[in-house]
Amino acid sequence: MSTTITADPASTSPARTERSQRPLRTVLVQTYHPYTQFTHVHPLGIMMIAANARERGHKDVHLVDMKVEDWTPERACQELERLKPDVVGLSAMTYEAGCMHELAKLVRARLPKAVIVCGGPHPSVAADDVMEDASVDFVVRGEGEETFAELLDGVADGRTDWSGCAGIHWRDAEGKAVAEPDRPPPADLDAMPFPAWDLVQHPKYHKVPRGGVIYAHKEFATMFSSRACPWRCTYCHNSYGKAFRERSAENVLEEMRLLVEDYGVREFVFMDDIFNFRPERAKKIARGIIDAKWKIKLTFPNGFRGDILDEELVVLLKEAGMYRCMIAVESAVPRIQKVMKKNLKIDKVRKIVEFTARQGVMTHGAFMLGFPTETEEEMEATIEWAASSAFHTAAFFRVIPFKGTELFNQIQHAGFDLPTDWSKYEPYQSQINLSEVEEDEIYKLRKKAYRRFYWNPRRLFSIFRLIPNKTNMLPFLTLLFARRAYAR
Repeated sequence: MSTTITADPASTSPARTERSQRPLRTVLVQTYHPYTQFTHVHPLGIMMIAANARERGHKDVHLVDMKVEDWTPERACQELERLKPDVVGLSAMTYEAGCMHELAKLVRARLPKAVIVCGGPHPSVAADDVMEDASVDFVVRGEGEETFAELLDGVADGRTDWSGCAGIHWRDAEGKAVAEPDRPPPADLDAMPFPAWDLVQHPKYHKVPRGGVIYAHKEFATMFSSRACPWRCTYCHNSYGKAFRERSAENVLEEMRLLVEDYGVREFVFMDDIFNFRPERAKKIARGIIDAKWKIKLTFPNGFRGDILDEELVVLLKEAGMYRCMIAVESAVPRIQKVMKKNLKIDKVRKIVEFTARQGVMTHGAFMLGFPTETEEEMEATIEWAASSAFHTAAFFRVIPFKGTELFNQIQHAGFDLPTDWSKYEPYQSQINLSEVEEDEIYKLRKKAYRRFYWNPRRLFSIFRLIPNKTNMLPFLTLLFARRAYAR
């Protein structure tokens, strides 16, 4: 347990006296577990945490993005030793949990006075597990901007009793983990500061494949214009809850203006769970971009909800600069749609995909194989539907029951033997099999899916015609196809 937490507020120990005389130094770390299909976007989670902390008066904040740096825990710890932080915040996805714990142990050994806080998607749903690591002092659950700022206030003031600090797990004087109630998520996203864009080294992000892989311009920025999705798909994360909250079009456009004018951004990667949930707001954003006459490109790799996507929005976004979008289908089989509780209207999706493709927008389809009770025939039906669709590109993922999802709970309650090594939940390479099909057969079906989809001269020609930045993209996409066609 860190002495900065357990010490009495009135203590005159050197650590406490020193801290009271200067601002806290905070370093926020995006952890990284190497995986097969390396893509990256800006670490908006810790960038938002940093922006809110600074607005609260904690100005000495630094960011470390292990992924863009391609750093090991050892190398990241060396950077932390150089910065000498009072508070270290570690953010992790599920498959990054091993890296998070390894780094926490290194920091505890080498910076014993530092307060170690874990947050992000994995600690939010596995806080009890994370707190079993004695190196960890706190877990911040859920959307952590306000929670982390309150935590910094308390550490700076020497707070030792964290009762009533909503949204955290903490340790009492005996070292026992205590869970405080959840903190309500922020309702007014316009009231929040923009991410701390000045704390990232922009050129480094120009050199790595970004979310969605394909790009028109290397100078890009990642955007969230809303949080949460109201649908209740069993496989989906619950990081933002189910209450959809949006930033106003004016607020989104103001951040885009900042990035275009001050940082030279030429392409925006929107990572909303469901950008088109409120179509009129989405259209207002598109019209604002058109009126601004920015020479930019837009891509939506995280997906539209296909059966509520309307043609007017597609046309407006194309005029605003959209050259590529993703529509998640998962399964073309009505029974499996019910199993996963997505309940997508497949016929509507086919029509809007055809319309979007006719507009000259590269349209990407996302599919999943291996749902509980799914049969080989149902997987074959999804593959054939995809191959006969107007999608230009497609990905066929394995179904992965991430902790915190309804699917994880279903499988766990059914007695399924799930891996305890979180790196096994890596999204592009997994052998977790929930279906009725043998593992070797799913492996063959995935290979077949990629070959069946891409070995189509008309599709290959349309990809060649529409793909931007052909010199850089075509060799990379050829390699990516080979990897995915043969990945497990």
